[in-house]
Amino acid sequence: MGAMLAGLISRLKTFWPMLVGIACARTALVVACYGSYTATDDGIFTDGAMLITCLIFAVSLLVLARTNRVLSDTAVQWMLVGSTVLAAAATAALALLDSTDPTLTGVAFALSVVSTLALSLCMFYWLRCLRGTDEVTAALFVFCAFIVSVAIVYPLGYLPPLVQNIIGTALVLAQLALVGPASLRDGLAASRAHRRARTFFTFARSHIQDGRFLVACAAGMGLLSFVDGFLRGYPDGLPIAFTAPTRLAYALSAIAVCALLAFLVVRRRERVMTVGIFVAMQVLAAGALVLFGAFPFHWEIGAVLVNTLNIVICAYCWYVIIAFTSFGRRDPYFYAMGGWVICFGARSVARMLLLGVYPLTGNDLLINSVLGALILLSAQVVLVQFLLAEHREGTTAAEKRDAQVEAELQQAEEQVARTQQALAEAEAALGAITRDAAEHEAARVAKAVAAVQEAAFEAVAAAQAQRCVRCTEGCSPEHPLPQNLRAAGGATAATSSHTGDSPSAGAPAAAKPIGMSPLTGSARATSSEAPAAPMISESLHERVRAMGEQFLLTDREVDVLTFYALGYTQKKVAEELSITPATAHSHIKRIYGKCGLHSRQEILEYLANYGS
Repeated sequence: MGAMLAGLISRLKTFWPMLVGIACARTALVVACYGSYTATDDGIFTDGAMLITCLIFAVSLLVLARTNRVLSDTAVQWMLVGSTVLAAAATAALALLDSTDPTLTGVAFALSVVSTLALSLCMFYWLRCLRGTDEVTAALFVFCAFIVSVAIVYPLGYLPPLVQNIIGTALVLAQLALVGPASLRDGLAASRAHRRARTFFTFARSHIQDGRFLVACAAGMGLLSFVDGFLRGYPDGLPIAFTAPTRLAYALSAIAVCALLAFLVVRRRERVMTVGIFVAMQVLAAGALVLFGAFPFHWEIGAVLVNTLNIVICAYCWYVIIAFTSFGRRDPYFYAMGGWVICFGARSVARMLLLGVYPLTGNDLLINSVLGALILLSAQVVLVQFLLAEHREGTTAAEKRDAQVEAELQQAEEQVARTQQALAEAEAALGAITRDAAEHEAARVAKAVAAVQEAAFEAVAAAQAQRCVRCTEGCSPEHPLPQNLRAAGGATAATSSHTGDSPSAGAPAAAKPIGMSPLTGSARATSSEAPAAPMISESLHERVRAMGEQFLLTDREVDVLTFYALGYTQKKVAEELSITPATAHSHIKRIYGKCGLHSRQEILEYLANYGS
């Protein structure tokens, strides 16, 4: 309920200038030409003036039917200004005219025609401002406009005619003050999307070019308006005067019916403005006939429902004009004049016909029978047409859904095909990537194997060099090699003799005295229990020395590098050089830093490749 109230307030804020403007125009017309509805229409003076106005609109329609030209906003506003000034002048003249003078009847009729024509054009302008709106806003607008108008007309009916016409003139001129606010809001209501439902707007949007639909709508509205014209002058065509209770009853009845229909529309009742409103109009017409028959000497009782029926017909006419204005290709004034001719023209023709026919027949039963037949016929024409339109709309919607489903299936099949193709391409790409990765991995493994083999070779070379250093034990008579190592020692000696590591070819490698530094030959204090220092081949000695000169190593760093290259651990190096392990670690770290190497293996590789 809160959401519905919020939507109602939002719409009223959007179209209130148009609502006040059309309520002023309609109220001024009722005051000037219809006597504030103190009685039903006054025959020639009211419906006669409307009939001439509709004839003018019919001729204009024949002229405009040959063109699709649309009036500009500037032209429409100037037309409103001219119509307002003309209507105000005619209403003021009617206020000053002596209605009791029979010689001025023709002048009063002419002024009534001018006022009716000008105020009709003013109402066209306010209906035009609602073009493009949704069905709920349009229905709410027309019903609220009639509620406001009826609420103003009712108290005005108790004022003197002169005062009524003065107020009517002021209401006409008040429209000019509403043009600015209305132009600022023009098009705001169009932002609300149309809802897919079984409403008149739905049918108008889909069938506005369907001739059968248009003819059925025109015939249904025309027949009910024809019945309304007969009932407003029932039974002899003369106006029916209201009493105070019936005037109040008419005002309350009209407001209640409009409020109920507006409430149902806001509650999203889909068929309110198609089947529902026609049922309401036929119930009002049939109820008026029943009351006329039940109270044959109190026609004003039945006239209460007749005037209420007239309000509902007018409201529905405005609603249909807004619908066709929203979806049609022609100028909004074209559809407004068409609605006026069908609705009010048929009502005026019936009223004029009743004035001529009843004096010839004087048969109330015949009139009742004709009106009942017309009510039934209008119901059949309109309701059947709306049912057919709804069926066609449902069929069209089903066809669209089937087409959409088929299109979605086709898109799904295309998507599956694209997915399969993408999978095939992904599989091919994955196979290629796998092959490339396998080849790359094989190359990497081969390179790693080669590196391992090279490292192994270098390690063997280093071990062989170490054995050459230690082989002095076998060469010395005091330390003969064991039997199982003499062959290896001999091979080492032979290798040394071939590589030029020994001082003389074919001779055993000369060993430095035990207790001397392996590179510098300096004396080293050793106890009798200390192990003998290993001896280094001349080739390794030269390479370590050259490496020390190249990287600016100190003598101590050269000594550390020598033992480190032989595979000694840092602790063993410290023992051999009689230094602490921490000092040995510091020397090794500085060696790495100066040489730009990072491991023992890199030192061995560098020594193995140095000078080769």
